[in-house]
Amino acid sequence: MQQRVESGVSDPLERIERELTLLVQRAQRVHLHAESSAQPLERSAYLILGRLRDEGPLRNGALAALLGLDASTVSRHVASLQQAGLIAREADPEDGRACRLRLTATGHRAVAATRKARRGLVRELLNSWPADDRRTLAALLERLNAGLDARLAGARTGNPPLSAQSQIHVSV
Repeated sequence: MQQRVESGVSDPLERIERELTLLVQRAQRVHLHAESSAQPLERSAYLILGRLRDEGPLRNGALAALLGLDASTVSRHVASLQQAGLIAREADPEDGRACRLRLTATGHRAVAATRKARRGLVRELLNSWPADDRRTLAALLERLNAGLDARLAGARTGNPPLSAQSQIHVSV
């Protein structure tokens, strides 16, 4: 695997921070390019629709909590997704006064097409990597995301940030 090391930056944490910054920046550029050609969903729509696809019908508040967003923000996005025919409202079987959001058939197709395109890009980028490297990357990303989830959950509950002893330690 090819490594790029800037002169004077050998500390692994500095390199990780730099590479994560570049990853997010480049992923956004690839995402924008893909949207202008074949991608049917913008990032916020993909996040909402993908969560509904994975979790099933949800109330707006539950969806907002899962996404870590304010319910009013999610409501605005949901309104446009509903207008586009990607989401429908249905009565909540547990509380007839409330409603849940669910994907329409069009919404399911849009999520499937977007996931196919995104996974195709990942497959293309990592196809030449040895299988062990791909498995290692998957495990490390899962571990990093679990740490971020724990950090965000602590922030939402008012718990102090993770201590140095409980932070994620990744060795490559």
